[in-house]
Amino acid sequence: MTAPYDLGQHLATSRHAPGVSDAIAELEGLRALARALAHPGADADDLLQDAAVAALEHPPDVERPVKPWLATVILNRWRMNRRAEARRRAREVAIDVTETIEIDPLDRARMLQRLGDALVSLAEPFRQTVIARYLDDKSCAQIAREAGVPAGTVRWRLKTGLDRLRAALDDAAPRRHWQLALAPAGALMTTLKTKTKVSILALLLLLLVGGAAWLLVHRDRAQHEAPVAAGSSSPARAPVVAATPGAAAVPVAHAEPTPGQGRARVEPLELAGGAAAGRVINWSTGDGVPNAELTFTGELGAVTVRTHDDGAFELAPPAPGGYTLTAIAATGFLPYAPELAHSSVHVMLAKDRAVRGVTVFLFPALDYHGRVVDETGKPVAGARVKLLGTPLGEQAIDRPATDWVADKDGAFVFHAADGAVLEAAVGDRRGWGVLDGNVAITKQLTIPIAKTPPRDATITGHVVDSEGKPLADVLVRADPDDHKLQSTRATAFATSGNDGAYELTGLDREAYELSADVEDHAPVTKKGVTGGTHDVTLALSAGALLAGTVTTADGDPVPSFTLLAFKRDGAAKRIVTSRSVIAASGAFALRVEPGTYDLLASSSGWAPAQVSATAPAKDVKLKLSAGASLAGQVVSAADHKPVPYARVMREAYGGGASAQPSNAGTVTREDGTFELKGLPPGPISIMIAADSFHQKIEAGMTATDGTALGPLTIALTPLAPGETPTLELVGIGVGLTADGDALKVTMVMPGSGAQAAGIVAGDDVLSVDGISVTELGVDGAVAHIRGTAGTSVVIELRHGDQVTSLNVERRKLKA
Repeated sequence: MTAPYDLGQHLATSRHAPGVSDAIAELEGLRALARALAHPGADADDLLQDAAVAALEHPPDVERPVKPWLATVILNRWRMNRRAEARRRAREVAIDVTETIEIDPLDRARMLQRLGDALVSLAEPFRQTVIARYLDDKSCAQIAREAGVPAGTVRWRLKTGLDRLRAALDDAAPRRHWQLALAPAGALMTTLKTKTKVSILALLLLLLVGGAAWLLVHRDRAQHEAPVAAGSSSPARAPVVAATPGAAAVPVAHAEPTPGQGRARVEPLELAGGAAAGRVINWSTGDGVPNAELTFTGELGAVTVRTHDDGAFELAPPAPGGYTLTAIAATGFLPYAPELAHSSVHVMLAKDRAVRGVTVFLFPALDYHGRVVDETGKPVAGARVKLLGTPLGEQAIDRPATDWVADKDGAFVFHAADGAVLEAAVGDRRGWGVLDGNVAITKQLTIPIAKTPPRDATITGHVVDSEGKPLADVLVRADPDDHKLQSTRATAFATSGNDGAYELTGLDREAYELSADVEDHAPVTKKGVTGGTHDVTLALSAGALLAGTVTTADGDPVPSFTLLAFKRDGAAKRIVTSRSVIAASGAFALRVEPGTYDLLASSSGWAPAQVSATAPAKDVKLKLSAGASLAGQVVSAADHKPVPYARVMREAYGGGASAQPSNAGTVTREDGTFELKGLPPGPISIMIAADSFHQKIEAGMTATDGTALGPLTIALTPLAPGETPTLELVGIGVGLTADGDALKVTMVMPGSGAQAAGIVAGDDVLSVDGISVTELGVDGAVAHIRGTAGTSVVIELRHGDQVTSLNVERRKLKA
């Protein structure tokens, strides 16, 4: 065992570049992360030492937040250690195969020759892609740039090429035979580290061989590597699901016929620590995500499980208890990695109970094409582009690239989450762009720059408890307080130190809403804090307990759900806190300030339920109903061909973590068909979006429990080259925002029914069809306003001091 690492001594005896002192000073605050990932003691100290060495050898950018950078170093080092250990065991197993199974050495040579012949015979573009990756040691990004194709296309070509190589070898010999023949060669080349190309070629061999050798040797033993919970001397009951073709696994959850709409269920299972199992699925396609690593942290430390080929996973630690989903990582996807200890996905395991059918989403790391231009529209070469932030801040401890440089044409390719704000700058010229719905459809973002003041303001202060004592590790966020639909102002995040201090950076001089949140305290918000304000104190109290259960109408617990807690202010609703819960009991517990809240529970396959509850309360009950279902098909309006992978979801307020959002909806199948389940009773409007098409909202439907709506054919209009996406809908043509006891009209569309009725911006909507907007809220009011073209809706309107009722015609509109 190594001696505990003394960071202070290392700092005192080292010379460092600017920013290194700050980096090393932050390390002690990350000891909790290191201990959660590794065994306490030397293993955790080793992780911290590796991070310190990284800070000394490759200092972080002085403009980059230090703590997330260090957390990423620690997390990546832990993953590398685990993978190195797995590779070491694989090499030992491969050698074990040669000792227990007789294989003619000449057969091995012949099989290597056949592999070479198969590679030479491989059709283009697959052959050149495989050669570039595994013989020329080029990354997927390099290959993509040289070929002028998206990185996702390169990954698809690699997968297809490997599949065809396997098929060619299958024709030459039984798979079991050639896998065993190639396994020792792959293991041998992995141990030779004199040349990078040799190890890359070994990777190709091991990818082709897969897990056959491992499975053969261990056919009478445990079938997979068992994850060890940190702090535990024995492996956990559940195995890491092998990410190899043909590997046996925990009971596999097959792809749902309606992606993302499967219901979670509880099963009895003789496991001391209980279990939670489900699938990680691709948000864009509904397919399972293979080889995804899910890291859960709890009292026993960290447990990581890996998904099978269809995205299935199972968490089954040796003892029951509470865990949080700390991170999810998969090649080709944006990581889910919120600030340490601030994931809103909570798992509560119970002895001899298993929760099956849990759905977790990952978002593909799509290639977006950015362009920086000046005031005249000319490209700006060499502009530095950086990611300022995202609304959810879910890539805090595992960050993808956040900096780019525009090429001679002002162009750059980037990956980012929805709502991300990017800044481009050259000298004293700068500008900002946001990854909004239009960019998500067109994959194109233009950032115009001009002489503009920098966003270099900060907000500083302290977080304290009700007695004034400092609170550490509190997540503080600053949300732009302007409520613009396409604001280019970014949300900023920070965590408080041991002294409770925090600093929010990269802000402008406008108003922000600050919020602070930490487990076992009630969250707090403070509005109207302008950039540049200092010594802002955020005081958190223990608050009041708001607890209860989420069940079906029959009283059975719903074991996987997302819960949103709203605070009402007239017609406005503000999310106070959100949490995704995986628990066989269906129980939840929140800490909030005393008062009355609206609680909204949603779960895939069920209609959401909402109740009003006054904290403190311990027996709040939310009952989910089956709701209605809607079947249909999405087609192109140009040729009526089906549109696959279109996102279909209710037009309703969302919330919760991206891994388990409250309003996920579904995607269309290859033939464009879909089935949307769990539609709540009442007027229904749905939003449909697909790449290269204008978006659309369909309305005029009313749902009741147990009914089946449709089939409905929805035609989307294709985007013309260079065309700006629009939203096709039926409505009265107004923009609305909550304002006290009314909905303020923010805009009126030309040619709309609202314009014809004399409604103007600044008017207040008081009721819709006789129902007060304070009862409906924004979502409810919009749902009642939607309908069929040619029909009308009764709007009670306040114009100045006068209140009138108007019959307003619904018309087809483009927003």
